[in-house]
Amino acid sequence: MAKKDMMTVKVSGLKELDAALNGLDLDLRKKTLKAAGKLALKPVADRVKQNVPKDTGGLAETIRISATNDLRRLRKVKGKKAAMIASVNVGRKSKRLGVTGHQALAVEYGTSKTPAQPFLRPAISGKEKVVFMHFRKELRKGIEKSARTQYRRSKRNSKL
Repeated sequence: MAKKDMMTVKVSGLKELDAALNGLDLDLRKKTLKAAGKLALKPVADRVKQNVPKDTGGLAETIRISATNDLRRLRKVKGKKAAMIASVNVGRKSKRLGVTGHQALAVEYGTSKTPAQPFLRPAISGKEKVVFMHFRKELRKGIEKSARTQYRRSKRNSKL
């Protein structure tokens, strides 16, 4: 997908969750954000799997959800305030598999010889708010769980 076609959405109204998240240790904060991002995109990945053309089934096997806190990737985000990037990817998982990202693009957008069979864009189109609601819910759960973990850590470390 060309960079200009990349969907960027700003999430607002998460100030309380952000404050609670900043109260966590860095490792727990990163783990919580990544887990919430992956769980929020699970319904989108399921819709992509339903929509993907199933000629051989190879393309459907390469659908995966990823989330990263990598600073190199975060620096590329406009606005520079991103803490995590989550995405649904379709294409090669390893060099051994025959399906590549180019094939996924050819199916999504079509070629001069084959018509487009969009399966990614319809999976997310119009469902952005639902994804953010899932993200907020999963982030809240994750923060509560991580806060308990941090409390146990601090309690254990204070005994030493």
